Amino acid sequence: MSTDRTMTLADLSERLVSKAQEYGQATLLSLPEGSVANLRDGYIPLLVNFTVEDKAAKGLRKLKDQAEPEPAVYFSAMEMVREHASLVLVGETGSGKTSFARHLALAIAGGRAVPLQVPRNDLGVVREEVWDLENVLPLYLSARAGASLVELVNETLPELEGLIASDAWATSETTVLIMIDDVEAAGANGPELLNEAFAFQARYPRIRFLVLGEHSVVKGWNLPSSFTRYDLLPLLKAQRRDAAGRLAGIDLEERRIALGEAAANPSQFVMALASGDYGHSAEDVVDRWLIKLAGDTQTANYLCGLAFDALSEKLEDPDLFPVRRVRQLLAARHLASVPAADAVAAFRSRPDLWAPVIRSLAARLSGSDAATALIETLGSGSGDDALRGALLAADLQTEPGPLRDRVAAQILAIVNEGMLSAPEREKAGRILSVWGDPRDLHALARVPAGRFTFGSNTHPNSAPPHVVEVEAFRIGVYPVTNAAYGAFATETGRHWPSAEGGDADRRNAPATDLTWHDARAYCDWLTERWRREGRIGEDEVVRLPTEPEWERAARGDQPDCGDEAIIYPWGSAWIADAANSEEAGFNNTCTVGLFPKGRSVYGCYDMTGQVWEWGTTLWGEDMASPSFRYPYHDDGREETDAPSAIRRVLRGGCFSSNRIKACCTYRGSLEPDGFWRGNGFRIVVAKTHASMVRL
Repeated sequence: MSTDRTMTLADLSERLVSKAQEYGQATLLSLPEGSVANLRDGYIPLLVNFTVEDKAAKGLRKLKDQAEPEPAVYFSAMEMVREHASLVLVGETGSGKTSFARHLALAIAGGRAVPLQVPRNDLGVVREEVWDLENVLPLYLSARAGASLVELVNETLPELEGLIASDAWATSETTVLIMIDDVEAAGANGPELLNEAFAFQARYPRIRFLVLGEHSVVKGWNLPSSFTRYDLLPLLKAQRRDAAGRLAGIDLEERRIALGEAAANPSQFVMALASGDYGHSAEDVVDRWLIKLAGDTQTANYLCGLAFDALSEKLEDPDLFPVRRVRQLLAARHLASVPAADAVAAFRSRPDLWAPVIRSLAARLSGSDAATALIETLGSGSGDDALRGALLAADLQTEPGPLRDRVAAQILAIVNEGMLSAPEREKAGRILSVWGDPRDLHALARVPAGRFTFGSNTHPNSAPPHVVEVEAFRIGVYPVTNAAYGAFATETGRHWPSAEGGDADRRNAPATDLTWHDARAYCDWLTERWRREGRIGEDEVVRLPTEPEWERAARGDQPDCGDEAIIYPWGSAWIADAANSEEAGFNNTCTVGLFPKGRSVYGCYDMTGQVWEWGTTLWGEDMASPSFRYPYHDDGREETDAPSAIRRVLRGGCFSSNRIKACCTYRGSLEPDGFWRGNGFRIVVAKTHASMVRL
């Protein structure tokens, strides 16, 4: 198109639609009989880590009395793009980010029939995937180091900004969805690129953004307030069975191929399908695929060396193993025959690119002397390099002994000191759980008696701020963990419908799926146990906190700072990386204590985000508005035997709460028989005869 005239809306539509439709003809995967499937015909809709239950729980709701949790029913990536004008999707290499973005462009441009029937879990739930936004045009961009958003746009479509600043745009109904792929390639400039996108949207109407990036990199970024982040999920077995039957007429169960855990990665699924491998490990998949491709070991090794050079940017050939995941797996096979120092040097040059390589290398070397050398080299030195190396070394699944003890000490330092990014700490926490978390997760913090400001005008249900006095008490430094509650449930035989409570890597995460009655029963059980053990006196009791006690422990003596100032444990200004809230992007609980920046003045962790915490205080029957309003009074709101229809207060927000709710003053509620995966609790120890609150 000529650039000597102003671009019109018709020009824009023609150009973007034409480009999007080209994507449909690109080869997506090779089929076992030798044919190929293109993007239009072979695409497998991806799911994200957001469920129907998560959406319902945004407002908090009641579950049936002691009902089992509903099976997870996941939303698709396309549906999340439809729902969010600013979205970040992250996934590991090979998770299908680029294919999704280009297929979405194709679908928007009319090159794919929608809706599709999409499996939503492995239990047989299938629902239509619908794209019902109108007048949307897709612009696909690929990030690169040092390039600003405007530069990326201008390199692809230099006339765009002039058009969207024009009167013709202002009076139209057209929307442009700008997709930024490989955002991790922007390097240290990545977060700024998202800030530029935020400003771009503020400047021009009807601009949407979809940003796609590598999980290990982008999950550690602090996003602009308008952006929402979700993880792309591995392929369900149902998705793989559906795709194999639809594209190649293959029954995976009958052939016993592509059903293993490793084949859940889309790139590895393609290789497993082509080579006939079950998919027990990524290394098995790539080895069988490579031999089928190369024909002999010598040629296979030569190709692995080329892949290493391509990944190291020593070889410029975009057509040589264009899928990054394939390059990484082949490079790992190459590194298995070179000194450990070479592999670690590559990793330290660019951790986001080489971490998957080292993980694959670790799997190949497991149990050998070379594995020991790799572990020692990864954890050598000091600073972040050594800590990241320790995280990778842990992937070798080393046996107990001096070497693992050294790695474990580094893992513990990551958690205790809040080192590295939140996703890296999350991984460290899971390792601690499996190996044995040495922290005292039953620890109590002392909160002195005193008068403090309670409440806030930042939400009508929390107003007005007023002064309340509490007696001294002790409170859990952490929420009650799966290990702690699990011991109670095992000893007493109490029903606990937690899907993850017994997982080895989740022992040190908060216990969830608990009713108010469950929490109280645990407190009664722990009271007797701790009295026998001498941890508390005969005149002390373990119970749930009152609202004033909870808020005192969270906010300390911070005064009210005005109607617009939200109070957090650390102050009145939001601090990134201080809470497992929506902004952290986990959409799940994590190991307790991973956010030391958010610790309260009394030393309590996770009081904002993580899990909504049960209290003793009554709310009322209406979810939207409490019957027991502020100021706090001795008006029966601490009654323990209220009817089941009367809701109890929840405090602190959870992993899916944003910074407005994940604070010291926001009040939530739920019926005492309700539970879900975002509800937990922490304990208080106080004198049995003490008045809980003075007015």
